[in-house]
Amino acid sequence: MPDHNRAGDQPTPPRSRLEDEVLEILVRTDQPTSLADHVRRKTQQQRRPRIDAAARAVPSFDSAGPGTFLIVCLVLALLASIVRDTSALLAALLALTSVASLAMVAVRRRGGAGGPGTKTWRGRDLDVDPPPPAWVEALRDRFRRPPRF
Repeated sequence: MPDHNRAGDQPTPPRSRLEDEVLEILVRTDQPTSLADHVRRKTQQQRRPRIDAAARAVPSFDSAGPGTFLIVCLVLALLASIVRDTSALLAALLALTSVASLAMVAVRRRGGAGGPGTKTWRGRDLDVDPPPPAWVEALRDRFRRPPRF
């Protein structure tokens, strides 16, 4: 037998998905947390600082400069030549990774965006460094060649 309104004969419309989710959340908040949930939450709170410290200890990809990529390129190329007779597939993968690392040298040298807060326009940073001292500019002007026409 369908539910009827008290005021009339019409059945009540079914609850929407949103109403069901809100009701489920309200029921869950009324129930006290179990001991297992409490212990799980506490261990996650204790584990998080250790995970963050370990993540900070590992060097990030962003901090690697062109020299690092050049060294990685050479090491990967050497490894590819060593394992060439044993596994041609692994040697090919190492060689491709070496070429990608060599390409990263060019990318790092060219630059790009200066950072997350740096404004750029046409590939150049708008937030430029402060101008050098006057004596440096005077020295540079002294040795600058006149423009050629």
